[in-house]
Amino acid sequence: MTNPTLPPPAQVSDSAAAPSALKSPIRQAAGRRNNGLKENTLGVPSIVFYIIAAASPLTVVVGLFPIMISAGNGIGMPGAFVVAAAVLMIFAVGYVAMSRHVTNAGAFYAYSTLGLGRIPGLGAATLAIFAYNAIQAGLYGGFGYYAGELINNKFGVHLPWWLVSMVAMVGCLGLGIQGVHAGAKVLGVFMSLEVTMITILSLFSLSGKNVPVSDFSLEPFSPSVVFGGAVGVALMFAHASFIGFEGSAIYGEEAKDPQRTVPRATYISVAFMGIFYAIAGWLVINALGLDRVIAMATAEGGDFIFAASDDIIGHNISLIFQILICTAIFAAIVTFHNNVSRYLFSLGRQGLIWRPLGWTNAKRQTPWVAALTQTAMVLIVVLAFGAVTSDPFATLWTWATGIGAIGVISSQLLAAIAIFVFFRRSSVDKRPWNTFIAPLLAIAGLGYFVIVTLGSLDVLLGVHGGTAVLMVSLVFIALAIGMVYGIYLKYTAPQRYERVGRALNERQLDEPAPEAT
Repeated sequence: MTNPTLPPPAQVSDSAAAPSALKSPIRQAAGRRNNGLKENTLGVPSIVFYIIAAASPLTVVVGLFPIMISAGNGIGMPGAFVVAAAVLMIFAVGYVAMSRHVTNAGAFYAYSTLGLGRIPGLGAATLAIFAYNAIQAGLYGGFGYYAGELINNKFGVHLPWWLVSMVAMVGCLGLGIQGVHAGAKVLGVFMSLEVTMITILSLFSLSGKNVPVSDFSLEPFSPSVVFGGAVGVALMFAHASFIGFEGSAIYGEEAKDPQRTVPRATYISVAFMGIFYAIAGWLVINALGLDRVIAMATAEGGDFIFAASDDIIGHNISLIFQILICTAIFAAIVTFHNNVSRYLFSLGRQGLIWRPLGWTNAKRQTPWVAALTQTAMVLIVVLAFGAVTSDPFATLWTWATGIGAIGVISSQLLAAIAIFVFFRRSSVDKRPWNTFIAPLLAIAGLGYFVIVTLGSLDVLLGVHGGTAVLMVSLVFIALAIGMVYGIYLKYTAPQRYERVGRALNERQLDEPAPEAT
């Protein structure tokens, strides 16, 4: 089906951005430092690499499988991935329908602005920036922990975890400035290694070493098992395993034919991850034995997959997992760096925040100032934690990724609401399933995920009571900061406020916005 022709440009209202704000005349200002991002760079495979790298399949298998089995719904863990994938696939219907009309490096910001208005849109922007930054900071903690342990165990050299993290930081910044094409190549290699290793573990699970294949059971997919036990915990972590898939729309400006590329990459990524996690989990659970896997996951904790791989494949195979977990985390670090950089770039180019954030490198057309700024943000966090703790796994890794996960889930819910409202107010797409039924179901599903996540903070963050409440309040503070800033602009800088929501198709921007003061 071809897309309907959008109406001519018009001003965005305060309550919600009009569909007519979707297009603006094509007029490029030559010689400016804040040129657009490099167009026609990424195809479907490249965007899929970025999405799956953000989800970091090996990190999910190593870090989340044991928690979901021991503290969640037990052997029903594979089914939880099926449920989460179904909800996110429904969310993706409205999400990609919106992406056909909006090409913007700050997807949550753009969608929320068009659907809910300027002030909620700025709130969505600061929430997304905070959430992605938090996840990336946590990933640096995880990288410092795993890579530091690997170096210490193999070479007897003890390096501070924060120093190891800074090495990854330099590499990430280098790839960010080089551009998404270079990053996609690196992530493609790392992701292929991750998937290959998990596939090998899955295939060896069929060897029948502990349990004959003929005795493998489909019980992990039984509804009574899937929705048994602490199903809320299982669904919370299952959903967290897909975080990053929404990044497909962020690369719209750099994609080849974004109206086709972004939807395809989104659907392929969600389907692949859902099937991959579910099958891998089912095979490992059956290979270890339905009657012993819960006890094993509880006893081994974070070493569960290492122990399982030695048990299923053979001794010392866990060393390969330990190496690949480092590359997997690094791949996710690069992806979240790109996500934050492009949100900062989007706001900077519109002159809503510091204008240099909207500058791109004249040769590579990469948002280098935004990349440096994002790196500086997480560097401060890493150094702060490095000064007070020698265990980043129990602190920075657990806390920051948990808080970030809550922020991303909340951003997805806000986007789902905005998508539903946008299509109710516009006539650009009249398909009932894509613009009404699916967005409404997505709101219900994501709303449930938010509720169960907030009800399981002790498991997600590893802290209790007031400490957990204080941590999660940071998510809502981030949202409020953007909204308060929007109110401030409305009454003190109305001209800058009017820019919010204009030119949300960044392939069709007018001259660069004046510098924010």
